[in-house]
Amino acid sequence: MKYRLLILSFVLFFIQSQAQQTKNHPRIFTSKEDRAELLHKIENESWAKQSWNKLLEDIEVHVNRHVTDPEWMVSRLAMYWKDGERYTQCYIKNQNWDYGEGNAPVPTVRLPGMRTWNDYVNVPLEDRIPYNESGDLLGISRSSADKTPVLIPYKETGHMIRQNNMEILQLAEQAAFAYYITQEEKYAKFSSDIFWTWLLGIYYMNPPLDPEQSTKGPGGYEPGGIMGYYDYEVIHDDRQAPMAATYDFLYDYLNNNPHKHLSQINKKTVDVAGEVFKRFIEIGLVRGGKKGNWNVNRYRHIMNSILALESNEFYEDGKGREYYIPFYTEKSGDHYAGLPEIMANYDKETGLWPESPGYASGMIPFVLEMGLKLYKSGVNTLDGNPIITKATLANLGWLDARGNLVVFGDMRGGPANMSAFEFLLTYSVWENDSETAKKMATVIRKNMAANQHDRTALDWEEIIFNQPLPDSGSDLPFHNAAYSKFHRHMILRNGNDEENGLMFTLYGGKKNSHLTENGLAMQFYGKGFALAPDASAYESYWSSDAGYHRGIMGSNTIVPGYRVGDIKVNAMDPMVDNGFYNSKVTSENCSFADVSADEKRRLVAMVRTSKTTGYYVDVFRSDQKDNDFVHHNLGNSVTLKNDANEPLSLASTNDLGTKYDKFYAFFKNAKKVNYTKDFKATWDINAVSPALHVDMWMMGQENREIFKVDAPPTTLRSDVTPGQVNKSPETTPTLIVRQNGINGKDHPFVSVFESYETGKKAIQNIKTLETSKNFVSIAVTSKESTQIILNAIDDEVYKPAKKLKFQGTIGIVSEKNNEFEYLYLGDGKVLQKENYKIEAVNGTITAELKLVNGTYYYSSNKPLLIKLIKGKTKEYPAGYDIEIK
Repeated sequence: MKYRLLILSFVLFFIQSQAQQTKNHPRIFTSKEDRAELLHKIENESWAKQSWNKLLEDIEVHVNRHVTDPEWMVSRLAMYWKDGERYTQCYIKNQNWDYGEGNAPVPTVRLPGMRTWNDYVNVPLEDRIPYNESGDLLGISRSSADKTPVLIPYKETGHMIRQNNMEILQLAEQAAFAYYITQEEKYAKFSSDIFWTWLLGIYYMNPPLDPEQSTKGPGGYEPGGIMGYYDYEVIHDDRQAPMAATYDFLYDYLNNNPHKHLSQINKKTVDVAGEVFKRFIEIGLVRGGKKGNWNVNRYRHIMNSILALESNEFYEDGKGREYYIPFYTEKSGDHYAGLPEIMANYDKETGLWPESPGYASGMIPFVLEMGLKLYKSGVNTLDGNPIITKATLANLGWLDARGNLVVFGDMRGGPANMSAFEFLLTYSVWENDSETAKKMATVIRKNMAANQHDRTALDWEEIIFNQPLPDSGSDLPFHNAAYSKFHRHMILRNGNDEENGLMFTLYGGKKNSHLTENGLAMQFYGKGFALAPDASAYESYWSSDAGYHRGIMGSNTIVPGYRVGDIKVNAMDPMVDNGFYNSKVTSENCSFADVSADEKRRLVAMVRTSKTTGYYVDVFRSDQKDNDFVHHNLGNSVTLKNDANEPLSLASTNDLGTKYDKFYAFFKNAKKVNYTKDFKATWDINAVSPALHVDMWMMGQENREIFKVDAPPTTLRSDVTPGQVNKSPETTPTLIVRQNGINGKDHPFVSVFESYETGKKAIQNIKTLETSKNFVSIAVTSKESTQIILNAIDDEVYKPAKKLKFQGTIGIVSEKNNEFEYLYLGDGKVLQKENYKIEAVNGTITAELKLVNGTYYYSSNKPLLIKLIKGKTKEYPAGYDIEIK
C-alpha cells in the first residue's frame, strides 16, 4: 500500500508539472536543458568521447551518402513498395503471413514473412535489394560453412524482415541523437526521411487479422493472443522504440518540416505520430499475457511510445502520457501486470527471477531502464524498492570466472548484461547514494578488466545515462556455492579466477519458465570455460535441432530416465543457507554435491591439489538395468586408451542400437568398442595456444560398450568456448558409455576429470580400491599428493584398505609427500586413516581436519570427536578453521 501511494503521489505531481509542458521535446532520455551538460561529458570523459566518436564513425558514411543519394538507405527498408500491393490489411494463417489486401497511397511497411526463425542472416546493407517488391531476401547461412548468399522466399525469411528494418531504424535513431548533439541538419534529414517512410507506412496499416486464431487471438484490435501491432509476438514488437526516440529528438524538425503527404490528409506530424504510437500501446497492453518476461518486454517496447506522447488534454480521447504511465507503475489488468506485480515475481530470498538466466538476467535491466526514463519525466519507480538492488546483484551468482552466464535452460550464455549495474549506478548518482554507486562501480570495473564490458563503445543511450565511475573497491561478492531450489540448479566454485578457478554445476531441470528437462546434468569448468558444456547451438525454438539442444540429449547425463520432478539435495558442502549463497566454507580443498532425482543419484566432488591444479570426481547412479552415460566435451578431437594406456581400437557402426530418445539421430560418425576395464578419454583443444586438454578416467564395469560420436555444435556464439572450438558448424566430440543388463545403481558410472594445458598435467595415476553394491573407493595420485575418495549411499562402515575406516556420503583422505595432509568427511559419521580420525558426536557431520605448517586446524558444522596421531580422542565444538592447541 505504501508503495502504491508513493507511485500515485509521483503520478499526481507529474500530471500537475507537465500540464503546461505539452510540447517539451526531447523528454524520454534527456532534454534541451541537459544538452550543455551532455556536451561537457562527451568532451571531458574519455569513455563518452570514444563512444561518441564511434557512433559518428558508424553513421557518417550513410548520412553523407544521403546528401546526394537520399533514396539509397530508404529504398532498403522492407516495404510493400509495389503500387497495387501496398497492403493495408495483412492476414495470418498458422502463425505466418498468408496474404494482404488493400492499397495505400504510400508504400506500407512489410510484415515479417513468418513467426519462426530460419538459419539465415541478411547480407550487408550494400548488397540488399533496393525497392524490393517481392520481399524475397538475400541471406547467409549461420550454420553452414558456405557463406554464399542465397535468395530466401518472403514467406520463409523468418526474422530477416524484422532485422533488416530494425537495423535501418536504429541508424535513424543514432542520427537523430547526433542531430540533438550537433544541430547539423544533415543528420536530421537522413533520420527524418527514414522516419517518415516508416511512420506513414505504419499509419496506413491495420493490425494483422488471424481468422483461425493460430496466435490464440483474432488479431486486429481485439484483446488476447500473442501478436503485437506489427509483429507475430508482442515481445518482438520493438521497432516502435527507435522510432519513438527518433521522433522525440527530431520533434521540432519534424513539425517544421512535415512530410508533403500530411497536407493531402490534413494532418499534423504530432497527429499521425500520436495515433501510430497509441496503436502500439493499446495493442501492447492486451496481448501476450501478464506473466514472465513477455510482460516486462511488452512494457519495455511501449515505454518510449508512452513517453513520446503529449499530455492528456492534447488528445480528443484524453489519453496522453499521464493516462498510460499508471498502466506500468501501478495498474494490472486481464492481460498485463504492472510494476508492483513484476517486482513481486522476484524471489525475496534469492533475488532471482523465475526463468532461466538468459531471460532472468535481462528483466532487471529493463526495469531499471524504464525507471530512468520515468525519472526524467518526474516519476520515481525505483525509490523504496530494495528488491531491485538485490535482484541486480543476484545476477552475479549466475556468472562463471570469465563473467559469462552459466548455460542451462533456454539461453546461449555469453557475458552478463552490464546495463543493470550501469543503470543502478546512474540512479544512485542521481540520488546521492554513494554506497550503492561504489558497489556498482566495482562490478563494472571488474567486468571491464575481464574484457567483458567495453565502456569506450557505448550506444547513444548509454552516453546519456552512464556516469563517471566513482572510486570503488576491487572485490566482487564471491561465494563458493549457489543454489536455487526453483531452478533446480546449483553452482560450486573453488576460486574465481579464470586461469585457476574450479567450478561445476548440477541441474535437474523442469518444464516451463524457459527451463528445460535436462536429466540431472553436470558441467565442469577449466580456464574459465565450460569444458563439459550444455549444448545450445539451435537457431530457434522451431529449429529441427531445438529438441536436441534444449533437452536431455544435449546435456551430460544418463539416459533413459529422469526428466521431470523435484530434485533432492542429499548433502552439499558448502551448504547454501537462507537465500542463494553459502555463508560458511568447510574446506579450501574439497567441496561436493550429492543430488537425487527420481531413479538417478549423482555425486560430484571438486578436489583442489594446488593453487593451480585440481580435478572433479563424478559418481552417477541410475536405478535401471540399461543406461547410457552421455558426455559432451569441448575439443577438436577425442582419443580413447585402455587400462594399459594403449589406444583402443574402435570400429565404425551405422546403428547406435537404442530407442531411448529420437534425438540420438543427431549423433553422427559413430564408432564403437566393447570394453569392460578402466579406460581413459582425452579431448584436445588445439584451437588455443598452449593447447588445452581434458582427461576423463572411468572405472570399468561389465556389459559395457563405448561409443565415440560427433554431436551437434556446442554454441552459435564466438565468446563461450576457447578459440571458438565446437562453434557452429563444427561438431562436438562426445562419448556414450553404455551398460546393458546391469543395474546402474549397484554398478555406477565413476569418473575423474582433469583439465590442463600442455605440459601441466598433474594426475599421474588413478586406481580402484574397492567397490560393492552401495560403495566405491578410488585413489588419485598427483605429482605431490594422493587422495583416497570414498562414497557410499548407505549407513554401513567400510574398510577398503588397511587402517582406513569410513561411514558417510563422501570421505577424502589426502597425503602430501607421503605425509598426512587432511581428512575431509561430507555428511558422515566417521573417517579414519591410521591414527587420524574425525567422528560425529551425534548424527552426521561435514568436517575437515588438516595439518598446515605443523599446526592442526579443524572445521565442522556440528560438534565432533578428533583423534590426532598422538593423544586421545577429544570432543570439539562446531566451528570453522579453528586451531587445535
